[in-house]
Amino acid sequence: MISKFYYLRKNLHSMAELVLEQVIMLGEALENDDYDLANRIVERDDRIDDLEKENDNLSQNAILEAITNRNILGMGNVDNDIVLKKDPLRFALSAIRITRNMERMGDQVVNCAEVFRYKTIRKTLFKKEEPMTLILARVTTLAGMAIESLVEEKERFMGSVNTIEEELNGLCDQAFKKYRDAQDMDKVEFADLYRIILAMERLGDYAVNIAEELVRLNTGKDIRHLGNEIQSPTSVSYAVDRSG
Repeated sequence: MISKFYYLRKNLHSMAELVLEQVIMLGEALENDDYDLANRIVERDDRIDDLEKENDNLSQNAILEAITNRNILGMGNVDNDIVLKKDPLRFALSAIRITRNMERMGDQVVNCAEVFRYKTIRKTLFKKEEPMTLILARVTTLAGMAIESLVEEKERFMGSVNTIEEELNGLCDQAFKKYRDAQDMDKVEFADLYRIILAMERLGDYAVNIAEELVRLNTGKDIRHLGNEIQSPTSVSYAVDRSG
């Protein structure tokens, strides 16, 4: 009998690949003013939602299986401070959090696509104008790093992920100020563009959440908001073992 963890891992990877495809398609739609592609992105979101439901059910069943297996493997009495990278219970719990963040990444992609297909935003803006071109590039990079780390089940990109997220946040702020003050942009166009900027920023946040969860899965350390205790968020960097 194949373990539920096999199916859970397989579903996580399938969902991750689908989410990354959506992000890449969004970049193509915005850069090429392709409204048909934006429609396809919205239509494909149901597949992500279905995988989220499947993963939820698999994760809950896997947790029950993991609790039983911990006792069988003699892990029930191990000190919680000891890192158990292969602990099936830890994997099942992380899978729930990762699934949530991937589903929310998909939602933000759809939010962008839905606004874009209103056709209120001028053409070529995402292809030729900074900082929007840079925002698209950073979002695609963040999503790619998070998904690759998930498939490899490593936290190899964590330091770079935080650096790029800071760049993305700065670019989103720059874009807001630029287009807020643009004399040739009416209120409707600015409102829709701002909604896309916010969605892009949130998409990056969820990618970082996945990377942080992978650190917790592989090391047992919760690094969320760690920098707030020692320095400002804009200067946080994490030392991550990239070996292996």
